[in-house]
Amino acid sequence: MLSLHCVIFDHYFRPAKMKLDLTMNERYNQRFQSVYTGLVPQITRLVPFNDSEVTCILMIYYKYSLQNGPSARRITSTQFVNIVIGFQQLYDMDVVDRIVTLISGGRKYVTPMEFVNYMTILMTRDMERKMEFAYMVYDKNGMGINREIISSAVERFFPGDDDEVLEMRLDMVDFLLLKFDEDQDTIISFEEYRSIVLQQPGMLEFLGPIFPSDETRLVVAYCTAIYSRIPEMGVL
Repeated sequence: MLSLHCVIFDHYFRPAKMKLDLTMNERYNQRFQSVYTGLVPQITRLVPFNDSEVTCILMIYYKYSLQNGPSARRITSTQFVNIVIGFQQLYDMDVVDRIVTLISGGRKYVTPMEFVNYMTILMTRDMERKMEFAYMVYDKNGMGINREIISSAVERFFPGDDDEVLEMRLDMVDFLLLKFDEDQDTIISFEEYRSIVLQQPGMLEFLGPIFPSDETRLVVAYCTAIYSRIPEMGVL
């Protein structure tokens, strides 16, 4: 996993002479405060994290931006691809690219607000939000989950070209359409997907993993100092 270590004081309102991050020199600490401290209260009002947690998330963002030069203020979408892979331990590049596109809007960079939004999705236990995001990941064309999308996902579940494997793929595609496509129009709408997932939460990621495991989420929570999310993971 990518190095996520963030050393931070209990609250970002500290005297300027005190470092927010002990791994960076005074110059970089002061620049972080100058550029990002004003964003903290604005972002905190929009997300389920407290001031300290938002500060630490932005510090991580800032450290990645420094890889683009000392005056850089953004991280690139290419960097974000590596962050998604590292944070989530996710190696299906079709899914990774889709997540990056949804978060960045298809641009070549990711803003601080978008990065924090990504962290809220990563940490959320809200089933409604998870269903909305998962469906958008699967719905590549914005027109619903069709047979082609399902077939492409199922092909990764059953690799190979022999007749038995091909038959298994067809059976699985038919099974999933039968299960989700309530009006039998060959398109799984969000309402149809939501209806099934609410009844069977295990079907949330029915076309492949999107969200990190609880173990991975716990590691990310500790490394990014998002301590408010740790109790809900069953850890004291």
